Amino acid sequence: MTQTSSDTLRRSLDQVDRERKRTTYLLFGLLAMTAAFWIGMILAKDQDHGLPLGLAAIMGTVYCAAMMAAKTSHENTRTILKAIELLARDGDDSGRV
Repeated sequence: MTQTSSDTLRRSLDQVDRERKRTTYLLFGLLAMTAAFWIGMILAKDQDHGLPLGLAAIMGTVYCAAMMAAKTSHENTRTILKAIELLARDGDDSGRV
């Protein structure tokens, strides 16, 4: 693998790692907000206060599911790039023996 290809692969892997971390932080924030909305809905005094919290809780749950799908996609991309990097490194080492 050429140096340019190796650098490009490394930059791509670093970018996927940054996105994965960002997605993880966002997911935990969404989970905390969603839990707060569910608890607020359950403890609401009446329907007028509980309904908006319930709608927000449902929307938060849908957003959390979407973020988990994005996180899975980032993990799959990271695994593929890591495998390509390892294969390229093994190919370079076998040619130098």
